[in-house]
Amino acid sequence: MSDTEKASRSRRTLVESARRLLSRAEALVSERGPLLRGAYQLRGTRCGKENCCCTGGELHTTAVLIVSEEGNRRSYYVRSAERPEVQRRVERYQHFRSGRAELSRLNTEVLGAADELLDALVEPHRPQRDSDDTAPLRRARRSRKRS
Repeated sequence: MSDTEKASRSRRTLVESARRLLSRAEALVSERGPLLRGAYQLRGTRCGKENCCCTGGELHTTAVLIVSEEGNRRSYYVRSAERPEVQRRVERYQHFRSGRAELSRLNTEVLGAADELLDALVEPHRPQRDSDDTAPLRRARRSRKRS
């Protein structure tokens, strides 16, 4: 593949990658929040009452929000009335984080395409030497050696 073809392909890749990067950045900017950092889980629990159905195997559903605080994991009980909103905010947070990861990947792709374009466009400088041009250089070298 010639340098011209490589440059053309790199330009197309760079433009497409930059377009996807901008699109993803716009999607992140459009998020208005509030978001909730953590993980939302439904767990089965036993209440401990002797005549309850949970003693026979049917567990009660309990919602918890799991967060990291100062490096430690904590679980918080989520009331029934708050469950849909907490779940929605956590899902939006996770969606935002995955969008941010995609943004990072696309940024690497854009920079890689720019580097490929640069490699295709750069060529080394090779000065052309005529027989008349080299004569003064030889004289200058000889005079330095004598000194």
